[in-house]
Amino acid sequence: MSRKGNGLRVFVDSNILVSAMHSAASVSRQLLLLLAKEHRLLISSYSLTEVSRVLEKRFPNKLAEWDHFLGQFDFELILTPVDFTTIDMPYIRDAKDIPILASAIIARPDVLVTGDYYFHTSEIQECFTVMTPRAFLQSFGK
Repeated sequence: MSRKGNGLRVFVDSNILVSAMHSAASVSRQLLLLLAKEHRLLISSYSLTEVSRVLEKRFPNKLAEWDHFLGQFDFELILTPVDFTTIDMPYIRDAKDIPILASAIIARPDVLVTGDYYFHTSEIQECFTVMTPRAFLQSFGK
């Protein structure tokens, strides 16, 4: 029986999606499978574009699998804003991470899962819990 109705709302960063597509044996792939069964997966529109771009450039043989994933997995699409100045968000060291942080702020997830340690600050963790894929699996996996 699925606990999805009682599960967590989990926002995943682009690096988790790329890692999951790159290797079927990765912790990120295990995470996505768990999220699909028991939690609510949140993905930003920015991540969809970024993952497609990265896969096309670095792993073009994974594009069909990515398309299949998008059609198979149930996820909530979070629209990434164009103007970040209207969003009250904490400082993040790498400006390239602003679209992800802004999308996560809008989504208001229970947990943000990322391998990017620039998100693992006390200021960002005041907004929501931030975990690595491994930490999430250790805490909520079976």
